[in-house]
Amino acid sequence: MSPGHSMNLVGIEEHIKRTESLLCMESQEVRIIGIWGMGGIGKTTIARAVFDRICNQFEGFHFLANVRENLRSYTAVDLRNKLLSKILDEDNLLEQPPSLAVAFTKDCLRRKKVLIVLDDVDNSRQLQELSLGVHDLFGPGSKILVTSRDKQVLIKNGVDAIYKVQGLNNHDALRLLSLNAFKKNCPKRDHIELLERMVDYAKGNPLALIVLGSSLYDRSKEKWYSALNKLGKVPNPEIQRVLRISYDGLDGEQQQIFLDIAFFFNGAEWNHAVKVLDSCYSSLQFDLSILIDKSLITISQNTLEMHDILQEMAYSIVREESKNPGKRSRLCDHEDIYHVLKKKKVNSIVCEYFFSRKHRSLCIVNTVDFPSSSKYIYHML
Repeated sequence: MSPGHSMNLVGIEEHIKRTESLLCMESQEVRIIGIWGMGGIGKTTIARAVFDRICNQFEGFHFLANVRENLRSYTAVDLRNKLLSKILDEDNLLEQPPSLAVAFTKDCLRRKKVLIVLDDVDNSRQLQELSLGVHDLFGPGSKILVTSRDKQVLIKNGVDAIYKVQGLNNHDALRLLSLNAFKKNCPKRDHIELLERMVDYAKGNPLALIVLGSSLYDRSKEKWYSALNKLGKVPNPEIQRVLRISYDGLDGEQQQIFLDIAFFFNGAEWNHAVKVLDSCYSSLQFDLSILIDKSLITISQNTLEMHDILQEMAYSIVREESKNPGKRSRLCDHEDIYHVLKKKKVNSIVCEYFFSRKHRSLCIVNTVDFPSSSKYIYHML
C-alpha cells in the first residue's frame, strides 16, 4: 500500500508524527492509542494516513471503518470475526467450530505483529464486545488505533495514550479552503478577505472548510458574499449531519445543558456559568464532564467555550422545536423576540443579564411568567 495520497493532505504530517510517537514504533511493546476530537476535526483522516504510512511494517493489518454505522447492520461478533479473518489472513476462520476457532485465533494473534484501526467507536461496550482491548492478546510490536468523539470510551478501555486532535492553524486552514474553492494552494488576491472570514468561522475544523470551499468552487464573487451572509444563520446540512451525532448521543438533561451553554454561556467565565447552571440541574458536574469528553465544550483559561458551528447547531435545534417562536424554549433572533413581545406571548419581563466577552453580546434571560414554563432568551448583538 502506498502512503503517497497523504502527501497532499493539508497539515497531516504533524499529526502523523505525533501519533507515531505515541505508538512507539521502534518498541516491541503492544500499544493501544486513542485519537479523540469533535466531529469533522479529522480523526479518521489522521488514522487512515498513519495506517497507510506504517502498515507495511506489520504481518497483518486492517482498517475497520465506521464501527458505529456497521454495528447497525452487523453484530459485534460478526465484525470481530471479519476483522480477525483479515489480519490473520484466514478466510476459513469463520467455518471452524467455535471452540477450535477461539483457540486457533488466540494462538495465531500472540505470534503475529498486527496493526488494527477501529474507526468511530462511540461507546465502551463496542470495544469490549470486539474483545480487542487486551494487550496480551497480540504479538510483540502490535499497534492498535481507536478513533472516537468520546474520551471516556478510550479511558474505560485502557488505552495507553490519547491524542487530542486540534483544529488547523490559520495558514493551513486558508490553504485547505483555497484547495477546495480554487483547486490551488494559493488563494486569489481579491478573495483573501472573504477566505479569512470563512476561516474565522470554521475555527480550524477541516470538514467545515472542505464543505464551504467545495460549495463555492467556480462561483462568482457575488455568490461568495451571499454565502458569507448565511454563515451563522442558515446551518449547512452536510456539516450539521456530522455534528448532530454527538448531540443525539446525550441524555435529555445533558442536551438541555448543551443548549443553555450555546445560548447563555459561550465565552463566559467558568465559575460563574457553573454557579448559575448548578441551580437548574441535579447532576451538573457529571453532565459537564460528559460534554467535555464528547468535545462539545472546552475550558480554556477558566473560560467556557464552544465551537461556533456547534453553537449554530444548537440554534438550529431550538428553531426545530416549533415554527412559532412563542413556543420555542429559547430565542436568539431579534425578529423572533420582536414577534413574541408584540404578540404579547409573555406577561412581564424580569431579566438576568449575562455578558459574553467572546461575542460582545448581551443575553437577556426572561425568568418570570412564561407560557408552559418556557425560557426566552434575547441575544442582542
